[in-house]
Amino acid sequence: MANKFSTPRANLIRQASPMMWAFLLVVLCQSAAFASDRVLTVVNTGGIGPTWDGGIGAFDQEIDFDSCINDSGAGCPNISWAWVGDGENRFLRFEYPGSGQLAGVYFKSSIPQDFRVFQGGTLEIEARASVPNTALTIKVDCEWPCSTGEIRLAETLSDEWTTISIDVDDLVASELDLQNVDTGLVFWPSDLGLVTVDIKSIVWRMTAMSAGLQRGTGGPLLLLNNLRGQENISPSAYPDMRLLWADEFDGDDVNLRDWNFDIGDNGWGNEEWQYYQPQNATLQEGHLVITAREQRVGGSTYTSTRIKTEGEVEFTYGRVDIRAALPEGQGIWPALWALGANFRQVGWPRTGELDIMEMIGGRGRENTVHGTMHWNRGGLNAPYSHTYQGGSYHLDSGKFSYGFHVFSMIRSPEGVTWLVDDIPFYSYQFTDAPDFDAFQKPFFLIFNIAVGGRWPGYPDESTNFPQRLVVDYVRVFGANADDEDSDGDGVADPIDDLPLDPNDSIDTDNDGQGNTEDDDDDNDGYLDDVDDYPLDATKWSVNQPNEGNEGTDEAYRSNFLLMFVATLLNTDNPQKPSTAPVR
Repeated sequence: MANKFSTPRANLIRQASPMMWAFLLVVLCQSAAFASDRVLTVVNTGGIGPTWDGGIGAFDQEIDFDSCINDSGAGCPNISWAWVGDGENRFLRFEYPGSGQLAGVYFKSSIPQDFRVFQGGTLEIEARASVPNTALTIKVDCEWPCSTGEIRLAETLSDEWTTISIDVDDLVASELDLQNVDTGLVFWPSDLGLVTVDIKSIVWRMTAMSAGLQRGTGGPLLLLNNLRGQENISPSAYPDMRLLWADEFDGDDVNLRDWNFDIGDNGWGNEEWQYYQPQNATLQEGHLVITAREQRVGGSTYTSTRIKTEGEVEFTYGRVDIRAALPEGQGIWPALWALGANFRQVGWPRTGELDIMEMIGGRGRENTVHGTMHWNRGGLNAPYSHTYQGGSYHLDSGKFSYGFHVFSMIRSPEGVTWLVDDIPFYSYQFTDAPDFDAFQKPFFLIFNIAVGGRWPGYPDESTNFPQRLVVDYVRVFGANADDEDSDGDGVADPIDDLPLDPNDSIDTDNDGQGNTEDDDDDNDGYLDDVDDYPLDATKWSVNQPNEGNEGTDEAYRSNFLLMFVATLLNTDNPQKPSTAPVR
């Protein structure tokens, strides 16, 4: 009897090695774990995805197919749009007057995107229409005249939310070049009639297998579950050290009490090509993600973020641990570093620079990171004479983009030591020369990705965008000594509520915001300007009513509201002078 499994495919399956089966199992398990992460957003309830930096545009037959862009359709006679609702019920509404004139909506990227990872995946539209059986015509462009051409979708819309799924392979069969996609979608109602079309989401979704094969921090999507290095972590405490400050990036947005941004494209002293802007820094599942994009802003064709703690978090001696996964590619230059807090007053290199980690991408260099210190020969009062010293750390295999590592620096009055995954790789000892006075003062942190520069060189055809620097956490530890003053504000760390904030040392309500900046120091709901006891959360007025007297309570609440409004309006009504915090 013939073996019914003796087909070429069956033979291949039987011959597959155990290692291959193990690999496939890992891929399938990984892909199942992050099914919701396999989508790139064009539109969702939060707005337009960052890939589509051109925003919302439309072309209109009545104006010779010219475009109106990010104006809600004011410049197009036959299309208008607006955001409707909020939260999870927010969506885009497009209104068509039924003129019979073609007006199509599109979501544009200023630089074509490589979408080959979506091969075999889907393009999905969640929408509804005011008129039953409304058909949509769509297309996707890949640098005009490259395009899929017009495709009338067979599935129609009703007044209920409907998800229409389009196979990416069908778009490719219609001559879409996935390596040069520059519109997330173009669409219009096929019959050009009077209709309102609501769009809740448009996403590109990669297959589970494709997602499981993705490696590193680059590409259209960041798949955090694919990143290795789970074993590379650092403790939350060290002997003879105290944790002074940390950011675990667990919120929804960057904490602007601790961080601020450099903005612009002035080359940054290194002939770099990127434009730094805040929106390239986001928080994703407990990680700070800095993204370098190929994107036109101002005179630059690349954007990135340079985020810093200048003026907010400053440290002197102790240990800094930063757990991060790095970008890669020719011309890509990530850095986790620090500058002297007196930078604005004395300039570089007199201020001193400590590079906790730098990497330059391309040509096989992504397995090496550098730790370096820069200073001025002769110190603060000497003529400009830049010099530096440093060392390098090399991985035995793989790249720093494949997963997380902990980059650390320990600074003492005697010198600096650099570490990767708690392995020291370079140390430098100070002398008594004035050259090193800069390193006895507070520094602030800077995280960034530069694109291009004299040291790394510049992106070429091998460089894939976007690239990302992914930071899991940063922790700063100081010496556990009674007289340690990490931020140099004259208040020792043990009695400083904010030991790394040079502007404040008192934080009555422990909310992370010092009393100098906090409008409600005791967090009792009464602003300090109208609070007779701004440092006591149990009371707020010298004439505070007895508990339970509802009439008196209401009178005092009314008086408080009047005082609060007067404060906001800055009227001439008498106001209680503010009470200065007393240690």
